[in-house]
Amino acid sequence: MRIRVVVRKRPMSKWEAAQSGDVDVIHPLDYDDHGRVLVYQPKTKLDLTKEVEVAKFAFDNVYDETSNNADIYNSAVKDLIPGVFNGKWASVFAYGQTGSGKTFTMMGSGMTGMKAGNQSENISDSNLGLYYLAAQDVFHLAEEPQYEDITITCSLFEIYGGKLLDLLNDRNPIRCLEDSKGKVCFPGLSFHPVSSPGELMDIIEAGSLNRSTGQTQANADSSRSHAVLQLSLRKDARRSRRNIECGRLTFIDLAGSERGADTANTCRTTRMEGAEINKSLLALKEVIRALATGDSMKRIPFRGSKLTQVLKEGFVGKNSRTVMVTCVAPNMNNCDHTLNTLRYADRVKERDPESGNLSAAVAASSTIQTDNSSLMKPKLPPRPLTAPATSFRIDRDDSSDDEDVPPPPSPSFESDDSASFDEIEESDSITLTQSPEANHNDPPSIASPTESERSNKRVEAKTLIETHKSVQASMLQILKREVALVNKPETTDLAAIERYFHELDSISHEQMTLLTTLKTALQSYFEVGDRERR
Repeated sequence: MRIRVVVRKRPMSKWEAAQSGDVDVIHPLDYDDHGRVLVYQPKTKLDLTKEVEVAKFAFDNVYDETSNNADIYNSAVKDLIPGVFNGKWASVFAYGQTGSGKTFTMMGSGMTGMKAGNQSENISDSNLGLYYLAAQDVFHLAEEPQYEDITITCSLFEIYGGKLLDLLNDRNPIRCLEDSKGKVCFPGLSFHPVSSPGELMDIIEAGSLNRSTGQTQANADSSRSHAVLQLSLRKDARRSRRNIECGRLTFIDLAGSERGADTANTCRTTRMEGAEINKSLLALKEVIRALATGDSMKRIPFRGSKLTQVLKEGFVGKNSRTVMVTCVAPNMNNCDHTLNTLRYADRVKERDPESGNLSAAVAASSTIQTDNSSLMKPKLPPRPLTAPATSFRIDRDDSSDDEDVPPPPSPSFESDDSASFDEIEESDSITLTQSPEANHNDPPSIASPTESERSNKRVEAKTLIETHKSVQASMLQILKREVALVNKPETTDLAAIERYFHELDSISHEQMTLLTTLKTALQSYFEVGDRERR
């Protein structure tokens, strides 16, 4: 999976600017290959003296309050569109606290505050929303001769309280299931054919009226659910004559994250909504984090929430691309919320706050070797009126990564370029092949070990593995005893303290004994290998 994390700072509202002592504490900085955000956090020391602490973050792109939706689309999202027509799954989602501008970014100024009656009057082409801007390019490319057999359908549903509701079909409940091949299906979801951006926006506007919203301290028209818009590209397969999905573009307008203290004076329903929202957002972060860094490859926690189950197909595999738009509020009263949001985004794709370089774990998994010669990348029409003043992109191409990461050294893995994480899990073995360059300087040959030596080594290897398993199981039991010992209530009784130290001594002695046993088995295995090499 490839993910790009950008940060958008919204301007201060008239109400925030009128508050005494409420100032702008966010300072975005643009560089050639990344962006930085400085947050000036007011703090009070123990001696009651005031100070300002500067928190630093680095991301792929940063947009200040003067940027509009077209700027974000042109530099961060536009390059995803050609890839969708070449079999890629692209996802764009907005994250941030309530009232930080997520819905404005995704749906535009004309769709914000529909139920509250406070829609923006300054509707312009530059703030149409990522939905509409992407739809314009999608339908423009669909007119190309090579894509004349492709049809486009859309669906819109929300995830509210752990349930999926179809916003285009009277909020009828739908389900999220997987078929035998691991493909995510939505029984009961209605798909609507669309042929123009205007028709798509009419459908979105009709569905948005059915979305769950509520009033909070930060927003009179706060989204209380995650809205998922899917644009599916389908065409008829030649052999099976079936209408198959050949690409998908997904937009997710996430509900705002909330702290429990901010909803203490609200009704129980609002508190339960906030708890469910935070739970799903945490599960989403853990999934993206595992995919972005390559951790937990054996088990990606997609079942942590309905949100991650829905988005699974857009995240796995080498054909997936994701853009995360992090929205933050600039004023000092929201400083804690802003820091939490930026830390969330930073965990998704870690960069050094000073240099802007990717962390080692992210950089190691940020290279995909694919053959791009067979992919046709049509050129999209320029947007001269809404193009950003200073454009710089991390993605040079929708199928390559942003960062200059050196290719992995040989030996290399033989695998199918289109293989997904699920396919990797199901495979029993991976074959290592040596690159052709490695044959120029072959090392001196070593005499092959005899059959008896091989047998001895197999026996020692089996013994070592069994010893390791046994030691690990025993260490886990000892760890449970140690945790129970640490969690015992504190006491001033000398006899109880003496028993505590005796138990601690016994635990440490058993741990040392187990480690010594494992070390002995390792030495025995290596000694057999040394004898074979002689």
